[in-house]
Amino acid sequence: MSKLKIGDKVWWWGGFGSEPKKLATVEEIEITGGYKYGDQVDEVDWDEVYDRNVVVSFSDNNHWAYACQIKRYK
Repeated sequence: MSKLKIGDKVWWWGGFGSEPKKLATVEEIEITGGYKYGDQVDEVDWDEVYDRNVVVSFSDNNHWAYACQIKRYK
């Protein structure tokens, strides 16, 4: 099973998914279960990265995103 890890590059859609996709580097991962706050982790299974279950922040653009705003970069 593949994992989303700190330092991974992902495709990110800003503006809550309305902007064109950009490449971003994950700096922090928080499993929220859909709530406002959650637990910080170093990695999470991609199967858990959906809707608002996970929030990530990026090191290269000072933004954050819900799981529904990111996709794997291959």
